[in-house]
Amino acid sequence: MFTLSGFGTLGMAHSTLGTADYIGSSLQPNGAGATRKYDFESDSKLGVQLSAHLTDKLSAVIQVLAQHEYDNSFKPRLEWANVKYAFTPDFSVRVGRIELPTFLNSEYRNVGYAFPWVRPPVEMYNTQPLTNSDGADVSYRFGARGVSNTVRVAYGHTVSHVNPGAFRTEGKGILSLDDTVEVGNFTGHAGYQHATVKLPMLPDEPVNVYTVAASYDPGRWFLQAELARVTTGQVTPGYLSGYVTGGVRYAKATFYATYAQEHSLDHPVAIPNYNTGQRDVSVGVRWDVVKNVDLKVQFDHVWLPSNSTGTYINQQPGYTLGSGSNVFSAALDFVF
Repeated sequence: MFTLSGFGTLGMAHSTLGTADYIGSSLQPNGAGATRKYDFESDSKLGVQLSAHLTDKLSAVIQVLAQHEYDNSFKPRLEWANVKYAFTPDFSVRVGRIELPTFLNSEYRNVGYAFPWVRPPVEMYNTQPLTNSDGADVSYRFGARGVSNTVRVAYGHTVSHVNPGAFRTEGKGILSLDDTVEVGNFTGHAGYQHATVKLPMLPDEPVNVYTVAASYDPGRWFLQAELARVTTGQVTPGYLSGYVTGGVRYAKATFYATYAQEHSLDHPVAIPNYNTGQRDVSVGVRWDVVKNVDLKVQFDHVWLPSNSTGTYINQQPGYTLGSGSNVFSAALDFVF
């Protein structure tokens, strides 16, 4: 009836830029570079999940996650807490705290063991760092002739703290629509998300997110790509972001390469000179050491437009716009 499981990552990152911090999420207050030469906090996390199958139709899940937070702590927080009722094996409703289905990897974006990289491409996933909402969703799966199609509708709200400044951000009226198609080794995903974002001392900001993704993984090799367009009001610019990644598997090793880019859309905003555009080319290797444990090393070359800060925060004296860096990372992932 009850199942206890978990996951975790012990990560390290080093950036060659010493006048600003490279971060993996805009929810983090600092990272590798100016604050720490070798950063063991940004990619490290630990999660524990308790699942309960109460009846053949009713189930519940609670997930608690500890990771580097806006207040520079690793305080455990409630990531998921929901009850699911399956009217049929293909039609279900959930109520509670639920993952936001923004991206292809949203359901397991915190589980490092589930993907090949040290971290999901920040140029894509940093545009929408929020991972859950309090509300409800409805999921319906149908298919024929080897094609499985899952349609999901979700509605809720969420509260978080975003840098710079760790200011409180509230997402109200979050409406998500997404569709996932699976055919053999191919997975396709398309989604739309709308929310009204409430910021301190600024007008409410409407945000729309449009995403499309595709993945093909026959086992010995894989290829995956995602594209997102984020449109906003007049507080911050919108974004166009995406990545393409691929790799080959040999014995216990996976060799991969990724190109990712985020481009800030050009329109007047209330926050002057706000530009987080950047490009990244990365290569890495994952070694599955033993069952449920992997070790990864990754090299990223990050470069920025001349008017951008990219994903770098905590700029120090001597920092200039457009300063990129090389980032060296390693991670030990595990599940249990």
